[in-house]
Amino acid sequence: MTRRAVWTAGCRAACPTGALAASGPLRIDAARCIRCGVCAQACFSGALRRVGRHYDIDVLCALALRDKPYYAASGGGVTFSGGEPLIHARYVGLAAKRLHEEGISVDVQTCGQFGYAAFRRHVAAYIDTVYFDVKLADPREHLRHTGRGNRRILENLMRLTDDGIRVIPRTPCIPGITDTPENLEGIAALLERLGLREAHVLLPCNNTSKRPRLRLI
Repeated sequence: MTRRAVWTAGCRAACPTGALAASGPLRIDAARCIRCGVCAQACFSGALRRVGRHYDIDVLCALALRDKPYYAASGGGVTFSGGEPLIHARYVGLAAKRLHEEGISVDVQTCGQFGYAAFRRHVAAYIDTVYFDVKLADPREHLRHTGRGNRRILENLMRLTDDGIRVIPRTPCIPGITDTPENLEGIAALLERLGLREAHVLLPCNNTSKRPRLRLI
């Protein structure tokens, strides 16, 4: 058995749910994975590793409160972003409540793909603004480019406005996909109906990945 095979066998054997494929290239079954990190601890090569760090709410809020004087002087606050922060609505709500009680402004950035009932129950009362991404107006185009429809996203956008929550809709301008006249006109029409057109923000595309490569002669 090669060294690589030993490492792979160790990762597989460590997994408590059998989420790692029994044979072939190492794959993780997302439906079985409970994100315990045991496989990463057993991975001698470092090919598997946990990304990010879990913060207890008390620790997270204590870190945020260090900058309270700066928030007061600048008019700023704390923004939960991601990923998709509203997947963890209860956690975000508990932290937002603590910060809100300290007089700190709290915002959320979202792609709109979240459960509205959990948002309303845990988060809505403790935030000031929702930055809401509206990427594609046409459901067929949304499905083609993202693999999912946009019905839930648009329904959540309407619910936010119905509930009187301050929303700033944003569209990342991805060349040839979201920045087409048809898409921008469709989004503008949607936001016009919701009274949000004036608040709409277009986000420029980040071309960092297209920088010229360094050539060595």
